[in-house]
Amino acid sequence: MSLAEQGADLLLKGVEVASLEAVESLTAFSEANRLARLSIDEGLGPEPRYEPQPVTVTLGGIHVTLPIGSFLQATEDGEAALVAAVREGAKGAARVADLFSGLGTFGLSLPGQVTAAEASRDAILALKLASARSGRPIAAEHRDLYRRPYDTAELAAFDAVVLDPPRAGAQDQVRELAASAVARIAYVSCNPATFARDAELLVKGGYKLDWVRPVGQFRWSTHVELAACFTR
Repeated sequence: MSLAEQGADLLLKGVEVASLEAVESLTAFSEANRLARLSIDEGLGPEPRYEPQPVTVTLGGIHVTLPIGSFLQATEDGEAALVAAVREGAKGAARVADLFSGLGTFGLSLPGQVTAAEASRDAILALKLASARSGRPIAAEHRDLYRRPYDTAELAAFDAVVLDPPRAGAQDQVRELAASAVARIAYVSCNPATFARDAELLVKGGYKLDWVRPVGQFRWSTHVELAACFTR
């Protein structure tokens, strides 16, 4: 369940909608609870069953279509802290690569020329559409950075790189960064263990870890997010 601009966006899995009565009940439930969208996954992928208007979220002051099941930061204040850290980490960069960009949580908040790369097709299409509608130009690429990380030649086009990988970290991409001439790296991580592994590779490659900031947005849990800045 995610909070969108229109209300709660709810996805249910393992539920079978087998009759007209069930369909009508879902619609009545959605209306009574003012849901933004109700989607059901009966085993073949999620399908929207109730969506009276397009579901959107605001990122960087821009309305972005929210695909079903999309990743968002856990809290608004946590997201704001991470965005502020990323902006500081990429400060002064005219050309920025936003790798593992998702819907553009960080890329849409950065000044200058931004290139975004993301493996989720739905997310990158939503980012492209938001960029076109808003007039905020972002070059968005559908790309699996685990299978095809940006190499040193491609990284030469950027002054700064923003990384926000899944819990597995970004070992292969970080190896390319460690051999690159990129001046600044803003790294956001939800797993301190894989961050430490990747940070060691960057430091061995000649980067300095300027600062690390923990962000406790996973409330009522032991998990912690962090943002860090590396400079060459």
